Amino acid sequence: MASLLRSLAGAATRCSLRLPRRGVEEFWKGGNRDPAISSGAKLGNAISGDPWPAVLLRMKSFQDLHKLWYVCLKEKNFLLAEQHEAKQQRIRWKHHGRLKKVKLSMKRILTVLSRREIHQQALRAKEILAKQQEREALETQRFHLEESMKVLAHKVRQAGPRDSVASSAWKSTLRKYETDHNQLLQDLAPLRRDTMQLLSADWRYSRRYSDLPGARRWRKEWVRALQERVWKPVRMH
Repeated sequence: MASLLRSLAGAATRCSLRLPRRGVEEFWKGGNRDPAISSGAKLGNAISGDPWPAVLLRMKSFQDLHKLWYVCLKEKNFLLAEQHEAKQQRIRWKHHGRLKKVKLSMKRILTVLSRREIHQQALRAKEILAKQQEREALETQRFHLEESMKVLAHKVRQAGPRDSVASSAWKSTLRKYETDHNQLLQDLAPLRRDTMQLLSADWRYSRRYSDLPGARRWRKEWVRALQERVWKPVRMH
């Protein structure tokens, strides 16, 4: 009987060691609901500093801001869990300032990332504009070169099989134009690929990659500034 109890206790211990950690204990670990720490430690953990200033956030990389965002998100969920428990028990919750600081830090992180993205988009737009101007110049050269090739090819066909000085000059010029045309096509291939996205819609606004709830109807009537007719309130006197 004793051996059976020992085997059952060992099996229970092994099962408890193999139980996965879901992370739910992080909602009360180190807070007011944690029974493993004393009240003095709870008061010490409740002391917080100032929110993250935007000056320091601008100096961090995207990976550091990504980690800091999830640290703030974890702290925010921790504080919201304590606030919910205080509402359930109908007691006064004293950490509204901490929650406000965490939300302000998260807002500043989003502001820094948004401004970085705007700056990157501006630099990218300048680069695409320079490539577009270069492409337009090369496309103009290609058009004039193709027109000249058509004229020379017509002259060579009109001259016939007989060999003359003019026909030889036309043929050599046509071969030179063909070489220049092939080189222009090689130079235009990367420019066309880089500037082709000006004609395609942004993938972030497509229905497949959008995280907005409900149906998305991209009509100008939905935008206040683009409405053709603005309805004004009518006062009934």
